[in-house]
Amino acid sequence: MLSQSKVENLPAIFSSELAVETSVEKRSGKWKCTLSEMLVGAYLIMPLTSVKLLKSEGYLMNNCCREYVSRCLESMYCVFSIRTRSGERLATLGIACDDGYWRFDQCLGPSNGNVLEEPHHYPDEDGVLQTEWFATELYYVAHDVVRLMNLPVGCH
Repeated sequence: MLSQSKVENLPAIFSSELAVETSVEKRSGKWKCTLSEMLVGAYLIMPLTSVKLLKSEGYLMNNCCREYVSRCLESMYCVFSIRTRSGERLATLGIACDDGYWRFDQCLGPSNGNVLEEPHHYPDEDGVLQTEWFATELYYVAHDVVRLMNLPVGCH
């Protein structure tokens, strides 16, 4: 049996528990993204807007994107799957809300492989092999997603 003092404290206990997860999105494990699935050039951009989608991406891409669930639920982070038009996963893009605007955080391929730069090797005038790194098409696609997320007002 509950004592009167415990009964009187129930509203405070319940309200503090409800304050932790008040939105339907948090209880359902889903959240919203201002961008919907879209094509950017030859790439399919899919916002990952649920725990299930993040876990699937993390498993199939062998990365840690599933660790961003709480930040995504708080609308402080967005994760996107970058794929070919046929659906093959190429990269996972993470962007963070910073001072009211979305900023690029990371974009990595399977097993956190580099997909934003590619090396070009060439011999210099002395015959010594040189390497220069150039941005890939995915670099520009990832930054275009960030630009689109900031139209018109960024994050809140």
